[in-house]
Amino acid sequence: MPRLSWNEITVRAARFAAEWDGEVRERGESQSFWTQFLEVFGIDRRRAGGYFEYAVRLSGRGHGFIDMFLPGKLLVEHKSAGRDLARAQGQALGYLDGIPDHDLPVAIVACDFQNFQFLDLDTREVRSFPLSELQHHVRLFGFLIEEQMRMIEEASPVNRDAAERMARLHQALYHSGYVGHRLELFLVRLVFCHFADDAQIFDQGTFEAYLRNRTSPDGSDVGPRIAKLFEVLNTPPEQRSMTLDEDLSAFPYINGGLFAETIPMPDFNGTMRHQLLLTTRPDWSKVSPAIFGSMFQGVMDAEARHDIGAHYTSEEKILHVIKPLFLDSLYAEFEAIPYNRNRLSNLHKFHDKLGRLGFLDPACGCGNFLIIAYRELRRLEHRVLGEIQGDRVTLTDVADLLKVRVEQFGGIEVLEFPALVAQTALWLTDHQMNLEASERFGMPYARIPLTDGANIVCADALKVDWDKVRPAAETDYILGNPPFLGSRTMDKEQKAELRKVASGLREAGFLDFVVAWYLLADRYTALNPDIRVAFVSTNSISQGEQPGIFWPGLLANGQHINFAHRTFIWTNDARGVAHVHCVVVGFSRQADKVKQLYSYENGRGEPILELVPSISPYLIAGDEYVVRTRQAQISGAPQMSFGNMAADGGHLLMTRDERDALLAREPTAGDWILPFLGAREFIQGQERYCLWLEGITAGQLRSMPAIYERVAAVREVRAKSARPQLADIPHLFAQVTVRPIKPFLLVPRASSERRSYVPMGFFDGGVIVSDACLAVEGASLYDFGILTSRMHMDWLRTVGGRLKSDVRYSKDIVYNNFVFPSVSDDQRARVELLAQAVLDARASHVTDTLADLYDPTVTPANLAAAHRAIDTYVDRLYRAEPFEDGAARVAHLLELHRSMGR
Repeated sequence: MPRLSWNEITVRAARFAAEWDGEVRERGESQSFWTQFLEVFGIDRRRAGGYFEYAVRLSGRGHGFIDMFLPGKLLVEHKSAGRDLARAQGQALGYLDGIPDHDLPVAIVACDFQNFQFLDLDTREVRSFPLSELQHHVRLFGFLIEEQMRMIEEASPVNRDAAERMARLHQALYHSGYVGHRLELFLVRLVFCHFADDAQIFDQGTFEAYLRNRTSPDGSDVGPRIAKLFEVLNTPPEQRSMTLDEDLSAFPYINGGLFAETIPMPDFNGTMRHQLLLTTRPDWSKVSPAIFGSMFQGVMDAEARHDIGAHYTSEEKILHVIKPLFLDSLYAEFEAIPYNRNRLSNLHKFHDKLGRLGFLDPACGCGNFLIIAYRELRRLEHRVLGEIQGDRVTLTDVADLLKVRVEQFGGIEVLEFPALVAQTALWLTDHQMNLEASERFGMPYARIPLTDGANIVCADALKVDWDKVRPAAETDYILGNPPFLGSRTMDKEQKAELRKVASGLREAGFLDFVVAWYLLADRYTALNPDIRVAFVSTNSISQGEQPGIFWPGLLANGQHINFAHRTFIWTNDARGVAHVHCVVVGFSRQADKVKQLYSYENGRGEPILELVPSISPYLIAGDEYVVRTRQAQISGAPQMSFGNMAADGGHLLMTRDERDALLAREPTAGDWILPFLGAREFIQGQERYCLWLEGITAGQLRSMPAIYERVAAVREVRAKSARPQLADIPHLFAQVTVRPIKPFLLVPRASSERRSYVPMGFFDGGVIVSDACLAVEGASLYDFGILTSRMHMDWLRTVGGRLKSDVRYSKDIVYNNFVFPSVSDDQRARVELLAQAVLDARASHVTDTLADLYDPTVTPANLAAAHRAIDTYVDRLYRAEPFEDGAARVAHLLELHRSMGR
């Protein structure tokens, strides 16, 4: 749903203020007040995940209750009229310690119906205003809607600036001839040095000063100076020369392997030196390591990104994976530790558990998932340590307190540069977390020299043994964002890799590349059934043929989907923004009692959570069951066929003008020209014709030179094609499946996602249907009525595939697996009457095309009413109880399909 305009929000705010003017009670009306307040911004509280009386644990003081809480956005403390709002805000601040870090709000609002006190938790700025002036302050609440005032870390200006400056330096070095491994490692080391310069690893500004003051303006000595610095960073102080330059001796020993390898240095000139100095300008201490994914994309061209299926994952999307995978359950376990004499012991046990958890991202790219997972695990550890330490004064070193380490995290990445970035980014995240720990516990701590760090292996995840990268016995969670490549966009090597992984699956050629990671994760979890997995994937894996190909094997192996995010539109802030329809699937061999299913309105906005007993591979609430391709209709309905394939280079097809021109040259050709219908011609009302030369003799063909020329052109096209044998029949369509003899029902194979119904229509003989359509010869009005119903449309949208975002109809998955209802003669007759009403409603708008009639914005009232009538009646043919939504209809159809045992 598009967000409201600020003009509309302002009008709503004024109306809201007038309605609540004079209200003074705290209880009773406050919940209505805040529900309506959110509606000012077009937000449904329940759908947005808002809570009333949200319980939080207070440090050592039992529980408190937040009056209204919108996780990650807004905390409200509501009082009766005349109460001290500053004091109320102080009370609300006390709740923050009981809220998980990932749910901390952007702002706190104290309110007594007639007055607001707004606290921005980023800036600590306080704004106070009366209810009557709400319309003048609505933009304060911009973070409530999708255009948030507060930028998430990866979109902040310092991140973008740093990425762009490094990308420009990369281009300059690359074009100078400094390429490959040496360039990639050089850039990663520079990133580390920039971060260290601003984040208390180096003395503040020493790296920038060294570059600025100790290198020549012409750039001639930049390479040697940096080479010497890298050497120093790899040398312990006791092994350094006694006569080492003082500026260099000020740098600490880093090690960790980052500076161990000696690489040739680039040759700089004055311009390149200037570009290097520009990369020091941003405050790198404020750069999120998650930006490295964006930076990586910034130095890749679009073609390279597509070749490896790389799509940078925003922090918001990563949290969609890690929260239900492990973070929410860990916080819940922590919050459930009782306040009794065993509390301290249980806290220590929980802390030990955090230090033992193992994580693997088998397609880690620049490490975004590992970075955020490590950061959030460390923040939870800090909370636990805060509970363990309490108010006691301790002289223990912070290093002795911490147990969560980057060594618990492993990754596999096929390209060297992102693997290097991931390793370094995790080191930097570790340092950021150490700074947070230092601030929290009052003891400075920096973990240098660096440890060995996360085990990021540069290898092909489809060829390397995951158990050797990170033993399954030491792994608890697999997570990540494997490559987004469809079955038709993979290269030959990728297809071969997928087929090898999917060996034994008959229709592996229809699978997306990402399925290989599902199959390998399944085999890996066989070594440790307690491992839980969550992947971001394109939504095609939950539609069309694919679920029926690979999910039966996973289900047979005991896998269960424990949580899922249904289709959402993937966008990000990286250069070359990705726009993909995605899902998140979390699965394991251990089934949760209650499953979490998240949905989105139109693929955007905040996810809406539904708790369900089971989740189908189609990512709907329902049985763990999928349908496979079928050659015959399961209910015995008439056979559906593909349309006819021309494969003619366009020479057998023609527009109306081309037909008229041909007839002018060949007046006797009329018997060989027939109307030609594809999906576009049918829906858009376009006229097209074709030569249908079945049964023509050689003499007849030679007697019509204009047609003979076209046939000769077809022969030439086919002779050069992948199927040269078709050149032997140049006058015929390459595939003839529906002859122009019988009446048929036409079904387009693709239709816009905007349409509520896929238009279908009847045609008599004498019409050629193209392979852009499907045809049911001998279909009845009853068949049309069932197929055009909402029941069938919901089935199509769930089990059918997609062509980009358009709905794609298939005969072997959608039609042949659709269970028709069992009906009496009277019920069949009623469906036929309702179906005829749909056709009559269409016919009453003779000047409109089907594209016009099925545009949801302008659908005529009589057509909409006719469809609603058939929808309601067909629903009742399946069961008397109304269906809640489309997912419920599909779940019912799957149950029927399963019960038929075919």
